[in-house]
Amino acid sequence: MKRSSGRTPRGTTATETHRQVKSEAEGTARATPEPDTGQTGQTGDENGQSQDEGGRPAAAAQLVKLAIDRYELGRSPADEPYVVPRPGGHVVRLLRAGTPSLSAELADLYWDATGRAAPAQARADALAVLEGKARRSDPVDTHLRSARNGDALWLDLGDVTGQVVRLDSSGWRVVKTGVPVRFRRSALTGVMPVPAVGGDLDELWRFCNVRVVDRPLVVAWLVAALMCPDVPVPAVALLGEQGTGKSSASRSLVQLVDPSPAPLRKPPRGPEEWINAAIGSRVVGLDNLSAMPDWLSDSLCRAVTGDADVRRALYTDGSQAVFALRRALVLNGIDLGSLRGDLAERTLTVTLDRIDPKSRVTEAEMAREWEACRPRLLGALLDLTASVTGVLSSLHLDGSPRMADYALVLAGVDQVLGTSGLRRYSDQATIQAADTLAGNPLCAAMAERVTEPFEGTAADLLHLVTPVDSFDWRPPRGWPGNPRAVTGMLTRNAPALRQAGWVVDDLGKANEAKTTRWRLTPKVVRKPDPSDPSHTGKPRGRRCGSRIKLIKRHTPKGE
Repeated sequence: MKRSSGRTPRGTTATETHRQVKSEAEGTARATPEPDTGQTGQTGDENGQSQDEGGRPAAAAQLVKLAIDRYELGRSPADEPYVVPRPGGHVVRLLRAGTPSLSAELADLYWDATGRAAPAQARADALAVLEGKARRSDPVDTHLRSARNGDALWLDLGDVTGQVVRLDSSGWRVVKTGVPVRFRRSALTGVMPVPAVGGDLDELWRFCNVRVVDRPLVVAWLVAALMCPDVPVPAVALLGEQGTGKSSASRSLVQLVDPSPAPLRKPPRGPEEWINAAIGSRVVGLDNLSAMPDWLSDSLCRAVTGDADVRRALYTDGSQAVFALRRALVLNGIDLGSLRGDLAERTLTVTLDRIDPKSRVTEAEMAREWEACRPRLLGALLDLTASVTGVLSSLHLDGSPRMADYALVLAGVDQVLGTSGLRRYSDQATIQAADTLAGNPLCAAMAERVTEPFEGTAADLLHLVTPVDSFDWRPPRGWPGNPRAVTGMLTRNAPALRQAGWVVDDLGKANEAKTTRWRLTPKVVRKPDPSDPSHTGKPRGRRCGSRIKLIKRHTPKGE
């Protein structure tokens, strides 16, 4: 029996295939008035193609034929099969069983070709065949909202026409064809406006009442969220008293770079809920966070630096599904003093000013103004992103912080706009380290009781900082209950302690007891030496942390 390749014969166009399927259906419609079930009464022709009792191709076979002629088959590196429209399409449709969009498109094509409704079983069989054929292809990656290819950034506007922004150091333009990357969309992918020329980013502060000193941090975050889809971008935490518009500002930031029908989402209650909330968007906004459990803190850290989760695939016995994500996060409603050190290092602190009651407007009025200026804001952001792209190669940071890629983008924004955001970012690192230590009971006790250099085990340190001479003392919440917990806290908070001026050394287990030993030297204030001729009469404290210095690279002539 000759096996069908499932491909459209050379020289056959989509229109010809559509007419062929339609004529086959019309030629046998009178002889088979029964409903088309797509299953019963199927036979095979001389070429092995399945047919119904009237001699026409079965519904599933016709659906496969229509799909192969209309779409190119492919699969992602995570082994997700998909189709992309011919010719030159760049927005994929996933082929997993149960995907409603592709199934509906095939049903629509079948109706136009035959005048009959495609049976549900036939559509399921057709999708299974297409999935098998797609798995034969070499993997090609798909991207959510933005992607880099060579020196250019490509931004999916999310509309039905498939418009994409191409951006490089020379500028940007909107295109529909010639896109070298493939985008995937989800139910959370909203439509971005077509960017307009001549906008001004200062319009943004009408909707986000960010303090002037923090505005360069926000602008650099927006640029990084657009131009750095493959590198970590810190989470931005909007802080302020009640009535400062934290939710409105968070919504505006999300809608500018990755609009969604649900720009802000409620805090997840577990890891499974977090994956579901984060998997469908490039930018994820969490609204009114009142607590930060350890599992959520760890999940947010992994989402910033890059995370992957393996789960059992739905409707299977043992197949696994891989969820890989790196997200730009917007948080509000939290007290950064309660954050663990690893998350604090990955978070920007942005303070909102109080809104004057005389300046408040209704939600409807704010929404109208926002929709009117969105194209201008996006155009202005793209202009700035192109300019920053052009200067990045000439910049170098002497002493990079934890989020080095973002710091480099921030230095580029400073270079283009003449701001001092990098200095503000450096100062924030020291402030956040102090807040983190103050919120940790062990570190707070160390600051009070470890006044001289200490060397010993975690058990020795726990004994030293525990106030055994106080009869009414009770361990506060979060107090380590054993030496193992002390070791964990020291390891986790060592970067913050060093940022605050402590010397923290893990001496390992190279001792007779085979127990980890620590050397801790607290931050000290050096007393002035009267015999020092440089003494001015004012005590000088030990410097906590180092500033980040910007060194501009100069290209030698002739290179």
